[in-house]
Amino acid sequence: MADPIYLSLVESELLGLIGIAVSPEGLRRLEMDLEGEADFLSKNQSYADGKFLYSEEQTARYTDQIRRYLTGQLHVFSLPIDWTVYTPFQTAVLKETLRIPYGKTRSYGEVAASIGNPRASRAVGQAERRNQVPLVIPCHRVIGSDGSLTGYGGKGNTDTKARLLAFEKERAGT
Repeated sequence: MADPIYLSLVESELLGLIGIAVSPEGLRRLEMDLEGEADFLSKNQSYADGKFLYSEEQTARYTDQIRRYLTGQLHVFSLPIDWTVYTPFQTAVLKETLRIPYGKTRSYGEVAASIGNPRASRAVGQAERRNQVPLVIPCHRVIGSDGSLTGYGGKGNTDTKARLLAFEKERAGT
């Protein structure tokens, strides 16, 4: 039988109700602006990748860091991430995204160039779109080459991206 995937919820004024899913390999999914526990469980069950159990104990390390980020006390997450759900290209893009400093941004083209594929900015956008742990892998820090806030998934779309960038810039003093 497969190892369970542990779920937990974090309340947030900035991002609404946040749900996390943690596999034995690390953080597998993070969803923002949830409608409740049943909503998050249903979204996870649609992946059909394990048995899901709510556990504050098994997710405490993750929820603690998310809460600290949301209060401005944490600027760099030190959580294991479950990379098994990504292709090698997506992994390269998302690991490069992790290198973008708190309160700063990079363009899709800059990320593409950093991973040795300077003409792959659209492919970088697609990889960012498949990021299942936004916030922890800060895809909100990746913007259009003209400075536009493009391509942020989920409820609120670019409004959420703008809120996160403003939140970080205010706390980073930039």
